[in-house]
Amino acid sequence: MAFTRIEHVALIVKSLEDAQKVYTQGLGLSVDQGRTPLPQGGKANFDDLSVLAFPIGEMFIAACKPNNPNSEMGRWLGDRAGGAHHFALASNDIAKDVDGLIKKGLKPLGPPTYPKWEGKGPVFFDPATTYGLNLEVVPEDNYQPHPYFRGSGLVTGMAHIGIGARSEGEQRRLWEDIFGLKEDPSVRRGGPFPPGHVARAADDPVYLTEYPVGGSVIEISVPADTESGTARFVATRAPMGATIHHICPFSPDVYKFAENIAPAGIQMINQLPAKGTGTGPEAAGVAWLHPRTFLGVLGEVWARKPGQIPFHGNLVLTPEHAFGGTPPRTTRAPN
Repeated sequence: MAFTRIEHVALIVKSLEDAQKVYTQGLGLSVDQGRTPLPQGGKANFDDLSVLAFPIGEMFIAACKPNNPNSEMGRWLGDRAGGAHHFALASNDIAKDVDGLIKKGLKPLGPPTYPKWEGKGPVFFDPATTYGLNLEVVPEDNYQPHPYFRGSGLVTGMAHIGIGARSEGEQRRLWEDIFGLKEDPSVRRGGPFPPGHVARAADDPVYLTEYPVGGSVIEISVPADTESGTARFVATRAPMGATIHHICPFSPDVYKFAENIAPAGIQMINQLPAKGTGTGPEAAGVAWLHPRTFLGVLGEVWARKPGQIPFHGNLVLTPEHAFGGTPPRTTRAPN
């Protein structure tokens, strides 16, 4: 199998105008008007959606507004402020790859919501066969947005897509056995370690594994307790085993990023340490964005350098953060 990159992550939103404000004013991204012209956006080829595409590194964020409240994604949105619905992997041989996924137990979705799989993409898979994750596979189109649509450089890529899951074994089966991805064991946290690896304690009560895909990563967090915000999120939002927990854009300067987001109405959950006071990965800072102000999605923004161990800070996300509720409250774990 040959999955080349994460092609996009799709957010379901109530307002394209709000999405544009958050991602252009707040994150410094641009709308790819070649794909999704303003103001009405583009149209998806399924489920009656209006879409704005925001290029971010080698992929794009798709803000999708359901035009029919009774459609699948309209019902999914319901009373939510928004949220991350699915993400797509690009394949350079989609017929072979999808056939392999089907043989390993994944079931394509089809009419009336999604196009019937007929040997060419894209294709969505039944969440009942992916432990609850909404996953799409699309043909690799070597997407390269025009430089005019690449944004200001405040964020330059997607560091990872964060998945909350109940079982490390289930996720290993999905990503290693079914999708054929390879874990990066050098950044494993909190769980069993390979021979010779120097164990590092988790900053929060999760077991964490990473699966690189192209220039980004699928990050799996499995709660190590039953009381943390992540544990409650998984228990409530992942009845079949897993769901998207957060997205993590990469910023070359998290401090500059933090100064830029207030006019867009984006609120941080945590406070950055004084610039220059941290060491190692901590020196770059990590900004957590409240989902209530980030289109219903928990956000994490960092500037981790190549080869550095993952740094999430010692912020413990309370349940209202995980579920996008109010009010914001910061709790820090003991040092």
